[in-house]
Amino acid sequence: MDRSTIAAIATPEGIGGIGIIKISGPKALDLASAVFRRGSGFDDENGGGPRAGLSDEFRSWRMYYGRICEPVTGRVLDEAVLAVMRAPHSYTREDVVEIQAHAGPKVLQNILDLLISQGARPADPGEFTRRAFVNGRIDLTQAEAVADLINATSDAAVDMAVSQISGGLRSYLESVRQALLSVLTTLEAAIDFPDAVGEDIDTEVQIGILQDAVLDPIRDLIQTYEAGHFLRDGLQAVIVGGPNVGKSSLMNRLVNRNRAIVTEIPGTTRDCIEATLINQGFPVIFADTAGLREDPDPVERMGIEKTREYLESADIVLFVVDAGCPARSGDLRLFEELADKRVILVVNKSDLSAPDRQFDQPPRWAQVPCVHVSALYGTGIDELRQRIADCSIYSDGMQNRRFIPNWRQKSLLDQIYQAVSDALTGLHGHGSFELASIDLREGLSRVDEITGHYVAPDVLDGIFSQHCIGK
Repeated sequence: MDRSTIAAIATPEGIGGIGIIKISGPKALDLASAVFRRGSGFDDENGGGPRAGLSDEFRSWRMYYGRICEPVTGRVLDEAVLAVMRAPHSYTREDVVEIQAHAGPKVLQNILDLLISQGARPADPGEFTRRAFVNGRIDLTQAEAVADLINATSDAAVDMAVSQISGGLRSYLESVRQALLSVLTTLEAAIDFPDAVGEDIDTEVQIGILQDAVLDPIRDLIQTYEAGHFLRDGLQAVIVGGPNVGKSSLMNRLVNRNRAIVTEIPGTTRDCIEATLINQGFPVIFADTAGLREDPDPVERMGIEKTREYLESADIVLFVVDAGCPARSGDLRLFEELADKRVILVVNKSDLSAPDRQFDQPPRWAQVPCVHVSALYGTGIDELRQRIADCSIYSDGMQNRRFIPNWRQKSLLDQIYQAVSDALTGLHGHGSFELASIDLREGLSRVDEITGHYVAPDVLDGIFSQHCIGK
């Protein structure tokens, strides 16, 4: 591992009251000592007062007030507070110093440049968290959850990330790992010492352990992926329909702001417009799309192509029709194209349809939920929001459950489940312990990839590159 001392601005760009520069590594205290002057006894305007002293004078878990100064000229860059955390009791398990200065972009950059001139190296994205992982303070599930917590957009997403950071998934998988290891050790003992151990192995007991302590817990985790994905990334809800059926008005009403331009002219929306709503604890990302119709002009045709791209990745489709118009041939064709999607039929402009003239819903459309709304007056919108929530797996009753939020973890869990299932099939069929052991070793390796007991360097590079610089 790289043992250099790293530094980075740890707070977001912009002007504010406080900005933080973080330093971690073997020379963190020496660097702080080189640029910091204690707050008491300033004897001239250039900050030439007493230094904080040698680095060994800094006490852990203490804060020091003073000034950041250029060591040679004594030029003061800013007043600041130093927070000192000595190894191993720090985020990275290295010596860590945080400089709390004023949050002006130029001020923070000047301090960072000064630290680099004194021997620090600019930190890579996620390098502080990577060092915490490499130094054994956290496992890989916790490291991934750090990014999830920073990017969380709802209380439920925060709760999920905090649970992961606290080691909830790690402890859960550790019990799975121990069960796998126990059965694997038993089978390999029988393979290596067939005369002494082989006849004493109760295969049914080993099958029970694999089923109850490995396969069932893994299956339960896999089933939480979709809900975890919605909590972290948001439910992708695409609003589609013909021109002038009120798609833009509907989105504005759903998110309670004028996000999309609304006119009576068909084809106003040429590009896809997004807006986010926190709906019953999880984020929903609405996309208002161009109206789908035959013979559009060239610019509108580009918008329709973009609409179809959005439909490919949609978690849910709000299929909007006009309450006062019969279903058009284009609507019928579009509905058939959405057969593999979660669809909610939204009958809009219900305030304009005559009491004796109800929307004539084609029989095939009765298969999907239907909500009558008026985007103009807001009637039916609460019911529609509830229908959207119903289409997600997450609900308020799932707040204390453990979720798998990312695809890497879910893919590896699928592989564990398949490997252990293959081993169980062999054991049920009185197959060889050798083949079952191969499958169980495969499953154990995949568990280790999730937690980081073993993971390829390029995988680590990909994971930590998604973190922000300074974390």
